[in-house]
Amino acid sequence: MLLPLLRTHSLPATCARGFVATLLFAAIGSPVFAAPPVDPAERKAIAGEPTALEIAPGQIKLTGVRDARQLVVSGKYSDGTVRDLTAVADVKVEPAGIVEIQEGLFLRPKKNGTATVIVTAGGKEARVPVTVGALDQPAPVSFRNDVVAALNVGGCNMGACHGTPSGKNGFKLSLRGFDPAADFLQLTREQFGRRTGKHDPEQSLLLLKGVGRVPHEGGQRYGATSLPAEMMIAWLTEGTKDDAPTLPGVKKIDVLPGARVLKAPSKWQQLAVVATFADGISRDVTRLTNFSSSDPSIADVNPNGMVEFKRSGEVAILCRYLEELQSVRLTYLEPREGFAWPNPPETNYVDKHTFAKLKQMSIAPSDVCTDSEFVRRAYLDCIGRMPTVEEGKAFLADKDAKKRDKLIDMLVDTSEFADFWALKWADVLRSSRKTIQVKGSYGFQAWLRGHFQKNTPWDKVVQELITANGNSYSNPPANYYRIAKDPQSLAETTAQLFLGVRMQCAKCHNHPFERWSQDDYYGMAAWFARVKTKPEPVLGTAAPKGPAGAAEVIYATREGEVSQPRSGKTMKPRYIGTGDADVKPGEDRRGVLAVWLTSGDNAFFSKSVVNRVWFHLMGKGIVDPVDDFRESNPSCNDELLDALAKDFAKNKFDMKLLVRTIMKSRTYQLSAQPTDSNKDDNKYFSHAVTKLLTAEQLLDAICDFTGMPEKFAGLPAGTRATQLPDGEVNHPFLKAFGQPARELACECERESDGNLAQALQLINGPTVNEKVRNANNRLGKLLAAKVSDEEILTDLFTAALARAPFEDEKKISLAHVAKGMDKRKAWEDVVWALINTREFLFRH
Repeated sequence: MLLPLLRTHSLPATCARGFVATLLFAAIGSPVFAAPPVDPAERKAIAGEPTALEIAPGQIKLTGVRDARQLVVSGKYSDGTVRDLTAVADVKVEPAGIVEIQEGLFLRPKKNGTATVIVTAGGKEARVPVTVGALDQPAPVSFRNDVVAALNVGGCNMGACHGTPSGKNGFKLSLRGFDPAADFLQLTREQFGRRTGKHDPEQSLLLLKGVGRVPHEGGQRYGATSLPAEMMIAWLTEGTKDDAPTLPGVKKIDVLPGARVLKAPSKWQQLAVVATFADGISRDVTRLTNFSSSDPSIADVNPNGMVEFKRSGEVAILCRYLEELQSVRLTYLEPREGFAWPNPPETNYVDKHTFAKLKQMSIAPSDVCTDSEFVRRAYLDCIGRMPTVEEGKAFLADKDAKKRDKLIDMLVDTSEFADFWALKWADVLRSSRKTIQVKGSYGFQAWLRGHFQKNTPWDKVVQELITANGNSYSNPPANYYRIAKDPQSLAETTAQLFLGVRMQCAKCHNHPFERWSQDDYYGMAAWFARVKTKPEPVLGTAAPKGPAGAAEVIYATREGEVSQPRSGKTMKPRYIGTGDADVKPGEDRRGVLAVWLTSGDNAFFSKSVVNRVWFHLMGKGIVDPVDDFRESNPSCNDELLDALAKDFAKNKFDMKLLVRTIMKSRTYQLSAQPTDSNKDDNKYFSHAVTKLLTAEQLLDAICDFTGMPEKFAGLPAGTRATQLPDGEVNHPFLKAFGQPARELACECERESDGNLAQALQLINGPTVNEKVRNANNRLGKLLAAKVSDEEILTDLFTAALARAPFEDEKKISLAHVAKGMDKRKAWEDVVWALINTREFLFRH
């Protein structure tokens, strides 16, 4: 077999890992919670020699026996850096007995009076005055603010535990405390499911199982001396009382110290969470807060809010107290020994922001890719096909220093650009004959293609889509309302496609990991409550329904509302993240939505679109997944995303200009070959991302390489896979390589992972074999032309890889042909081997 003998010089071997075999997944063990250092030498090294210490909060007032404060100790250094010293500071209280300092510098009141907390670290000292009062006054535990929070911290009401809709083992709680009234009834009144007992509170199963004193399928959820356990015991002892209707709700939470950049050796950061209630009172709720890390492989956070980094990187720590969420961005840097920034030239602002991030992370970018790599990459990314032999040779022979820019300008103005980008958007808009019939899918594709060809400003395209009315065949964007028909589905689709927000979780309950509430969800749905559909009437009949395959008519009425199922409240249309909208009576709500949605002031829209385009050109989103913008899934480069979004809006949402800007950057043109400096980077775009060609790209590439177009039933000869109106041609090769069914408004539906079916298609599938063996293919024409073996080989390599063969490849290939008994079959081996190389199968 010739395939193993051919080198793939341009492509890292790791990119095809698992491509021709079933993927193996390593088991992931339980996370180890962050822990502060205990070794005295390590603690001393972390403290170093600060110029000053800073304590937050700067003064403390503890009121009542339930009050507490988390201290955060920061050291400031002569080089301008800041270190968290909470875990390594020494602390004492004068006079003793007024407050207790628990593990992690957590302060609890002991006696009314005043005292001073004295903190020392690295030879520096700081003092914090403390006042304690009202310890002799009643301080009842709040079920909603304390007990529900304790259940949240323990994870008792998670979706995988008792928060599941059916509960677990006869005990049901609302998901993450979403419905505290129902939880109170369950815990105190439910005949079979309650887990509390007034007569012997400390024997309540709610407590015993939570602290692990009796067998519990979920194991111990919190320590017996922890604050959540204390709140549980106190509430049970006080008689399991409910809160008064006048209980002030939570208005906001603040997280101290906020965003921070840490440098080695300071890889720990203590967080403190302060809740502000409706009555204006603020209270430390650090140990009643759920903490989670956006990337546990970079940093973990323990239940007390202590973050520990495992390696250089950035994370968002999501802090959730009851239904209030706040995230804090933390960065940890470990300077690399001998690292020197290479100071690569910057083509435009894309490079400026990308390289600034790489420099901060001590990651050097790869060199620029070769011309042969670039020409193939540019054609595939921009118009979905490989360059022809003539196009490849012409580009390689061109000596113009601006030839890459000129090629990009030429590509975005081709008709194939419109075909390829219409395909991308038709996928996520779910254009399919299964929902809008064959005629509808053709019309929708033509409508999209026309806008890409004319370079219609993208805000106008989306406005036309959102406000579409009329016959779904004569006005193709109206099909948007045939694909998703009810207000909820339309709200979810619109938010995901054009705002980058997945709102599905908020349909049944407030989003557990994001700020979106049920009110946001049903307020978004209210925009579409008055959209109706009816069958296209048939002339000369009174039939209420047209024949099969008939169009539908989309129209807006003056009536129709959406109610929030939990409260029963009729929802006004809502701008998510902003508030309710005022729509004039009789006005089509969708028109108001479309204007706001596509406004240059709506950062959601611009960021979502530029991130999606970046994903298609670069192989990975700045926010990844591309349609999942949330605090707990931060972008890898805020400055880059902001710059792209602002430039997109400033230039009137010019899609072709956006593509040009990205492709002309040095960042886009970096080599896929990693260096020692960036080999572990898969986040910051220090080298090109290698990815398997999409199903349509790969089929077209095989057709172009072999010179044998694919024939699609019912479509004109010469139709390319990237021109198909939908995925219902049922082509086995396309399906094997992940052509989406267009059932989800998500890029994730297009599978890119290797599998056995793909390997079988490439090794002995009819699509490949028939094209390789056809007597009239590229190989057949070269043999008929009686050109030399070396010329045949050069043509084949240029057609497949946009480059001439290297010397070792030439030697091996020509030797294989020379010793073959059947010259044609020997050359077919070479063609087949080229198709099966990683360099052919992957964009790199």
